[in-house]
Amino acid sequence: MKSTLFALALAPALSVAAAAPVTAMLTMDNDALTMTGELSGRVMPRSGLTLPLSTTRPAGVVKEPAYKGTPHYGTIRLGNGPRAETRFVMDRAPDDRRYDNRLYFDRNHNGDFTDDGDGEMQNVGKNLPGARVGPHFMVLPASWGDATHETASGEYGFMCLIGPEKSGGPELMLTRTAAARTGYIELDGKLVRVALIETAGDGIFDIAKAVEATPAAFATRAKIKTMTLVVDADGNGQFGAAEVFDATLPFQVGATTYQASATADGSQLTFIPTTRAAQAMKVPRVAGASTKDAGLLASGTAAPDFTTKRLDGRALKLSDLRGKVVVLDFWATWCIPCIRSMPHVQKTVAKASGGEVVWLGVCVWDDQKAFEKWVPVNDAKYSFTKVFDPAGKDRPTSIASKLYKVTGIPTLYVIGANGHVVDGLVGFLGDDDNRLEQALTKAGLKF
Repeated sequence: MKSTLFALALAPALSVAAAAPVTAMLTMDNDALTMTGELSGRVMPRSGLTLPLSTTRPAGVVKEPAYKGTPHYGTIRLGNGPRAETRFVMDRAPDDRRYDNRLYFDRNHNGDFTDDGDGEMQNVGKNLPGARVGPHFMVLPASWGDATHETASGEYGFMCLIGPEKSGGPELMLTRTAAARTGYIELDGKLVRVALIETAGDGIFDIAKAVEATPAAFATRAKIKTMTLVVDADGNGQFGAAEVFDATLPFQVGATTYQASATADGSQLTFIPTTRAAQAMKVPRVAGASTKDAGLLASGTAAPDFTTKRLDGRALKLSDLRGKVVVLDFWATWCIPCIRSMPHVQKTVAKASGGEVVWLGVCVWDDQKAFEKWVPVNDAKYSFTKVFDPAGKDRPTSIASKLYKVTGIPTLYVIGANGHVVDGLVGFLGDDDNRLEQALTKAGLKF
């Protein structure tokens, strides 16, 4: 399918007159970018809004829960309509009782924080002073239109972290979208699946209000709004790594180049034929290309030995696996691309033959309590050997950072039966990512 996609991208463009604008109606998928969402790992939006928190009770609050710690109040705005703002309060418990943190939203906008849920959070982080609370996924009301007139309303999913941006700084809520608009658009007589993601976390999908996602734009460190468009251009029913586009730029599907336009609520997406040059496709690295991210251990390097512990307390040394091919997977319970990559890694390892292969997952940069909670729930889903880095959240002394020069996760190393590094791979490019298969082939396995 991948070769078909690239062939389509290289086809000569038809004249704009031969094609007319096409419009699709999209629906909201509030789970698209959660830990197990369809688009997690394929699309990774940057952080959205940074919302200030205050210990001063705002006017209009009529009822509050009994707090166990210090309440911090804030407001999040989703959409541009008259009911876009939702108030919330964070019950920030003392550091020795961080699992008592609660987050209450006034979803029905009646000034009462007690009638919209118990405030329990999915993940409250580690018991360290100043540590952030989260990630926490939720769905809140959104409103579109203008200050006095609402043209559409609905719900919008997002993720948040709460804590100071810098040590000793004020409490903040940092957000990121968890939602996407998805649907089908008819191109050349065929229905093609599409997804539209806004990255600012404000629930506004108007592509005209976004800017191109360039390194220079992000280097300003300003909170900019970018938009991502995913198109199942090869028609295989899945969104691949090479099917992700910057929604603000022209893009080519088949023989036609289009410019995208969308309504503020994202419910209507239009592809407009254009003669402008199409953006370059984000082609994943494949066989024959370099799979080595800068800074990782070089191929042929003796894999540094280390000792970790399983959930039951049994020790495991990497050198105990000598004679087997090892897929060394550095991951964390909070890392969405890590979790999203696991089914793909499992399927790839299961297909390998011609030698014994072990998938060893080392949970790094994480809280041991989170690891102990995650393993029993997910043990049956994923067949890898699950161990925890004794360094916990201390990145500089972790196995990943100190021994294997890892700067981002997921990072995979394939280690040959002789104990030497075959290849190192960073990130997850989607289900059509064949880098692991190629690395295992280098290690002497067959597919």
